[in-house]
Amino acid sequence: MNEAVTAVALVTGGAGGIGRETVRRLAEDGFEVVSLDLHHETPGERHASTVTYDVDVTNSTAVQACVDDVIRRFGRIDALVNNAALLECFAVHDTPEDVWDRVLAVNLKGAFLAARACLPHLCNRPHGAGIVNVSSVHALASVPRTAAYAASKGALLSLTRQMAVDYADAGVRVNAVVVGSVDTPMSARHGAEIARDGVTISPPAGRLGRMAAPAEIAAAISFLLSPSASFMSGSSVVVDGGLVSRLM
Repeated sequence: MNEAVTAVALVTGGAGGIGRETVRRLAEDGFEVVSLDLHHETPGERHASTVTYDVDVTNSTAVQACVDDVIRRFGRIDALVNNAALLECFAVHDTPEDVWDRVLAVNLKGAFLAARACLPHLCNRPHGAGIVNVSSVHALASVPRTAAYAASKGALLSLTRQMAVDYADAGVRVNAVVVGSVDTPMSARHGAEIARDGVTISPPAGRLGRMAAPAEIAAAISFLLSPSASFMSGSSVVVDGGLVSRLM
């Protein structure tokens, strides 16, 4: 174990969008950050506080091997951010079974596998530990043709509450961020795909429900992992610029 390491955080889906900004923010917060994603532009060390692993979060063997290597390297894990996600645009009647399985595998099973691998190391840490699951407003209110994504993000909120109950006595806080529209490549693809399908979405006028910068979501994740959120567990924090508060 490296005695100089004070805290280690794992971030899934850390190569782009919200994940990339979360990796950067947690490194600024003083974490040694481990980024897991299918592919990183520069494998290996990005800078002094970040290590990257090219890992499929739906592969239990690969996820466990990655966590085992992190423990060998750093000797500890203090935080987990389940951010890896996939969005496909279909309604239930035309969702191919393999697409449904893939979306649920990345968005829900991936969070389960990462948590299962990390929890033995998160439990009973002297100063506690934290998990943040990145959900979406689609868990609360949705737009046409996002069936599998909405189902996975709703289930992730239930899993958040369940883990908060199961691991409270071991000092693990588990919370979720429910994000609205964020300026990421996935959001751009989503907009293009629903437009292709003839779905028109009119964003609210003014600043209510505006598109967020990924750094704003990373700031919320940083807060939930900080001592300032020590009395929060099982919470779903909506970070959507007021989007779901608007009736029409």
